[in-house]
Amino acid sequence: MPYYRVITPKNALSYEQRQKIALGVTDVHCGISAAPRNFVHTEFLELDESGTIPDDRGRGIKPFNTKYYIAGRNRAGRTDDTISRILNGMLEMFCDITGVDSNEVSGDIIEGKASWTMEGGHILPEPGEEPPSWYEADKVLAN
Repeated sequence: MPYYRVITPKNALSYEQRQKIALGVTDVHCGISAAPRNFVHTEFLELDESGTIPDDRGRGIKPFNTKYYIAGRNRAGRTDDTISRILNGMLEMFCDITGVDSNEVSGDIIEGKASWTMEGGHILPEPGEEPPSWYEADKVLAN
């Protein structure tokens, strides 16, 4: 379920940078939350200018005031500290890969109930309630 939109100006990132950022998003999210790596999704969205994007539900707009923006959506139930560590890790990783000044990138992470989401045909468990089978797909990917 972890879903991150990386919003940038048009043609601001190379293909190689996108690959590194997508891997970095997965590394940061899974390194802090212990989520299976194959559940993390990253989308790149290019805009003509900063300002607003459709919100993650498509019913409104999400304003932002930086040139680059990372919008995350995760399962609810994590502590504010954990959410902050994930977001700050994302922003730092983005700046390291792109060379963008930290004043030019911002972001947020919103949460939704896990039970409202399906992944791979299964309702997601709440954070901390994952059965051992939850991590089996990761073992397959690692081999």
